[in-house]
Amino acid sequence: MKIEGGCHCELVRWEAKLPEGPVEVLDCDCSICRMTGYLHVIVAESDFTLVEGKKEITTYRFGSGKARHIFCSQCGIKSYYKPRSHPDGISLNLRCIDDAETLETRVVAFDGKNHPGAIA
Repeated sequence: MKIEGGCHCELVRWEAKLPEGPVEVLDCDCSICRMTGYLHVIVAESDFTLVEGKKEITTYRFGSGKARHIFCSQCGIKSYYKPRSHPDGISLNLRCIDDAETLETRVVAFDGKNHPGAIA
């Protein structure tokens, strides 16, 4: 299934492929996810395409520096990023997927606070 999404001002737009069936959503309790309310939909990097916004993004790293938190430089929204816990994947913010309410989702708690390969 093809989905689309992006940031609030729509300078950053992407598309991705999801498998059919319920979408697993990770609810991480690490500091940045907890503070921003980010809900993770992990897709293979090969199933993700940045359609617009390559010049409009900025990256933030902290802690181990392995995760690349990618934000729109205009509106500040992190609609996707490269997590350290899933090195071959891209994390999409469920809240930034167009028509996310139409997806069948299953929310799963993720202990990012104590996990050595935490999402952050």
